[in-house]
Amino acid sequence: MEIFAIMFVGLIVLLMLGVPVAFAMIASSAAVLAYTRGFAEIPLEMIAQRTLYGVNSFTLLAIPAFLLIGRLMNSAGISDRVFDVARCAVGHLKGGLGHVNVLASMLFAGMSGSAVADAGGLGAVEIKAMEDDGFPTDFSAAVTASSATIGPIIPPSIPAVIYGALANASIAAIFLGSILPGLFMGAGLMVMVAVISHRRGYPTRARATMAEFTRALSRGLLPMLTPVIILVGILSGLFTPTEASVVALLYCMIISFCVYRSITLREFVQILRDTAIDTSVLLLIIAGSALYSWILARYQVTALVADFLLATVSDPMVLLLLLSLFILLIGLFIDSVPALFLLTPLLVPVVVQYGIDPVHFGVLMIFNLMIGLITPPVGTVLFAIQKITDLPFNTLVRATLPFYIPLVAVLIVITLFPSIVMFLPNLLLK
Repeated sequence: MEIFAIMFVGLIVLLMLGVPVAFAMIASSAAVLAYTRGFAEIPLEMIAQRTLYGVNSFTLLAIPAFLLIGRLMNSAGISDRVFDVARCAVGHLKGGLGHVNVLASMLFAGMSGSAVADAGGLGAVEIKAMEDDGFPTDFSAAVTASSATIGPIIPPSIPAVIYGALANASIAAIFLGSILPGLFMGAGLMVMVAVISHRRGYPTRARATMAEFTRALSRGLLPMLTPVIILVGILSGLFTPTEASVVALLYCMIISFCVYRSITLREFVQILRDTAIDTSVLLLIIAGSALYSWILARYQVTALVADFLLATVSDPMVLLLLLSLFILLIGLFIDSVPALFLLTPLLVPVVVQYGIDPVHFGVLMIFNLMIGLITPPVGTVLFAIQKITDLPFNTLVRATLPFYIPLVAVLIVITLFPSIVMFLPNLLLK
């Protein structure tokens, strides 16, 4: 138990003190080695070796590719095109641009793979359009923040790539398993938009004509083919998920530079620089996580946790519900990506002993952590939306509260009915 306290509680304390995630993981791992071997006997060569081993992975090449795709899409004016398609499709429903907001996020999710990219890029377009249409700023911001959480659920998904690499699970299966939960998220949020809009009398747009819809679709069709290229390529066996990310990146560069011609060379260099910075941060966290995972395995911490749970919880479904609550609590204080690195090596060996499919658990974990992105005190998406709107943080949180209902409802459904997550992977990958 002393080692567990040093590794887990110590790590949480370091994170709360503001220590960067990678260094907090390395420090807590080194503290265990110092506790068990003595400070003078810490194997520095082994620490260096294990951290380097963590980033020596072909799978992780997908991360910079997906990050670059998201930045290209935001800078190439793709957000406006996607929003126009969504507006023509559902703008006539009660709640008008509220539904458009959700559908646009679902479409954009298939390109960016990131909730913050959705909120920061598409969010500004969505909020301005809703305000111009007569929606109050707080409601517009709440819908935008809630719908942005769909980004890492519907593939491609950066958290899915990270989880798959850490858990040694099929990234293709996680991508497929996330599709139905992502669609359920969108449907649930649209129901809540309709309910609130009926109660408050929010405006509705006129139904788009076929000519308007065709024009919008022709402008936005090319970028919306990105997720199709990724999934069809993976399922057909033409390329792996990692190779798919590079193919999708090449496709996005072609339409950005050759078709739309909306990015200059100077802008592209800046995009590359920003992507390199984001990638280096993530890879440093991965390196620290590799050492952390090795220490967990070396001192059998996961086995101790598993033995404790096996002695107290016998039903796998009860375990999933308890772990969901635990992950939700972690998500209140730690951002989604660091939480994945912290929890995956600790929990995946436990759920496997209960006969729970790691693909199902991975989708649940990512879903839980996405809810954390719009939950204070560390709600990254909330802060991104606040930066766009200048709303007081309390006002934004209060406006977002009703949208927790559909998100938590979908989480409970996919927890109780694993077949929803596993349907497409079992159908298409067997």
